[in-house]
Amino acid sequence: MALNPTITYIVKIGTQIRVGFKLTPSGSYPSGGDTLNFATAAVDPNFVGNVPSVEALGAPISMDVWSAGGNITIIYVAVLGTTNANCKVKLATALGSEATAEAYSSISSTIATDTIVGEATFNAL
Repeated sequence: MALNPTITYIVKIGTQIRVGFKLTPSGSYPSGGDTLNFATAAVDPNFVGNVPSVEALGAPISMDVWSAGGNITIIYVAVLGTTNANCKVKLATALGSEATAEAYSSISSTIATDTIVGEATFNAL
């Protein structure tokens, strides 16, 4: 089970940094959401920014995840963690209905071909 993040950009705006990312699901979706670990994120080959790592004071203060591939069968919901290593992303198949714990491909065949992206805002060091 994993939502493997790839950092696409990091922009510092005032005292905050914004981190853009793509997610690649593999394995199975666990009940309660899949962990999103920015501490072990890969760097996109087309990365935009100066430093391709999240240098922040703790957990994100906001985060959003969505389909950039037009997938309207799955709802991606960001859940803030207490560190930059334990945020979560929940999947829903309908409003108010979290996906069951099973292989990503079993939840929806569109997940594997979807472009899942997001942005997290952190307080900068």
